[in-house]
Amino acid sequence: MTLHFEVISRFQAAANADALLYTPLNAGLTFRRSRVYTVEITGDEQKARDYLLSVLVDPIAQECSEQDAPILTGALFTIDYGMKAGALDLEKEAILQNYRGRKNMGFTLDGLKITQRVYVFGQGDRESLSKRFAKDVCNPAIHNWTIA
Repeated sequence: MTLHFEVISRFQAAANADALLYTPLNAGLTFRRSRVYTVEITGDEQKARDYLLSVLVDPIAQECSEQDAPILTGALFTIDYGMKAGALDLEKEAILQNYRGRKNMGFTLDGLKITQRVYVFGQGDRESLSKRFAKDVCNPAIHNWTIA
């Protein structure tokens, strides 16, 4: 069974997207970030959800969507990027270590994929802007990414 969680800050407003680029565009674009967790489990779905929500989400500072769809709407484009297989992902390792340290969970965590999602808002040529942002945000040596 696959569970999806997208976690975003409740208090972080959209910021100037030029902060993501090596050379600013001054195009008036803004951005927000979230993390997307795709988790493969076997066993008790509710126990898995309860555990994962307690580990992944700060209920005061963050909100979480369990839909397999972006939490924000109206973006010019999004960039989803994550670590390539074999690259060290410290957050993933910490979550897996926490899981391994517990007993009788009622479910088995079979897979975990963590993706950073960058939402870029504003007006402009979606194709050229998304390529420019992906070039500056993603490192091809360690990241896989998709643009939507």
